[in-house]
Amino acid sequence: MGSLSYLFEPATVAVIGASDDPTKYGNRVMQSILDAGFQGPVYPVNPNVPEVLGRSTYPSMKDLPGSVELAFVVIPAKLVLGAVRDCIAAGVKGIVIITAGFGEVDEEGLSAEAEIGRLCREAGIPAVGPNCMGVVCFSSHIIGTMTMDQLKGEPGDTSFISQSGTYGISTLNQGLTAGVGFSKFVSSGNEAVTKFSDYLEYFGEDPSTRVIIGYIESLKDADRFVPVAKEVSKKKPIIVMKFGRTGAGTRAAASHTGALAGSHEVYSAAFRQSGVIEVTRTQDLVNTAMAFRTQPLPKGRRVAVAGISGGFAVAAADYLAELSLEVPVLSEELQQRMRREALVPTFGSVKNPLDLSAEVRPAPLLKCIELLLYSDEVDSVIMGLWSWPLPPAEESIRALERLQRESGKPILLCYYGSRRGTEIIQSMTETLPVYSTPEEVSQVMAGLCQYADYRKRTGTFPS
Repeated sequence: MGSLSYLFEPATVAVIGASDDPTKYGNRVMQSILDAGFQGPVYPVNPNVPEVLGRSTYPSMKDLPGSVELAFVVIPAKLVLGAVRDCIAAGVKGIVIITAGFGEVDEEGLSAEAEIGRLCREAGIPAVGPNCMGVVCFSSHIIGTMTMDQLKGEPGDTSFISQSGTYGISTLNQGLTAGVGFSKFVSSGNEAVTKFSDYLEYFGEDPSTRVIIGYIESLKDADRFVPVAKEVSKKKPIIVMKFGRTGAGTRAAASHTGALAGSHEVYSAAFRQSGVIEVTRTQDLVNTAMAFRTQPLPKGRRVAVAGISGGFAVAAADYLAELSLEVPVLSEELQQRMRREALVPTFGSVKNPLDLSAEVRPAPLLKCIELLLYSDEVDSVIMGLWSWPLPPAEESIRALERLQRESGKPILLCYYGSRRGTEIIQSMTETLPVYSTPEEVSQVMAGLCQYADYRKRTGTFPS
């Protein structure tokens, strides 16, 4: 198969089925590419109208004035096979088939899908879909999707493979809102040609991708997934959410992409074996990616929890223990240093978790965080932020950033007062992830520790 780079970084693009009608997907795809500011030629292909969105159309691929690297196919299903043959004859380097109505529908569609796969494999052309939402690459200004949402974001270092189109786009938007910087996104659809593992392998080698997340309903190339994931995980974290975990979910997956979901226990075992972090909630997919983008890996599973709320401290400690992480009791020496140097009152607890009991002044808690980070008794810190004032003082956030950077240990922040407060504080820092509940922050810490264990087990832990 040819390079998948043409799917994300083409020099020229054609949209087969481009339209002026805003209710048609061919219009949405064409408009989104133009709105994104793609710098190369964009050729609308439509034999029925003279122009689309102010650009002259071409009756077919063979009538284009120049070569095309990436073609989007947005036409009725019965015409897709002919369009694929035309693309191959025209020498395109990659195809994105948005059109649905194939293996997810009936046997006839499944047969047509198989023929698409045969044609593209013989020609050595990677193809996305059919039955997909499209592809995104923020650095090359390729936003070729049929969504009505405007996807806006600065190029980042997280790439996303989604076997669901609409759900994938929604999660992408959620991540962009939360501050996750995305590099690339692909809605893989029915995967007639290019499979999940192909994208995974490509992102594993992609220098602009640092973190990989995925939404999986089933793996058509499960035998290839494990060896690919094992190798990629030695360099980059892979976080996935597997749907079809129940009988009801399995039936829905089959009608959605024509995929059989298989035993979830088998998938979970494969993920663990290959160093893949599995989460079960959408927010955990986004949350965990945020931490991997900004935090170093912990050297062990010993976590300190510090804050001014006893309830938060107890809840976080419970969740961490349930996730097989350690919340060790601190040494008497370290506890006394906190009493002495951070001026923790006698009614505050410094055993771990630390509860400063409504001490709203920043200095005592910041000093405790410093002592924890420079101690050899813990490997990472979860900090419950002050509920007042909101937003916290700028110098407090800068101090936390400095402590994390100089200590080399991960810090995860939690503001549990309100979701809006979490967003405000996150907007103040690009290097410290902020979460809204003790459940969320504990789940993310567990993901960091799980991946760190894999890197140590494989001898690839970062020096």
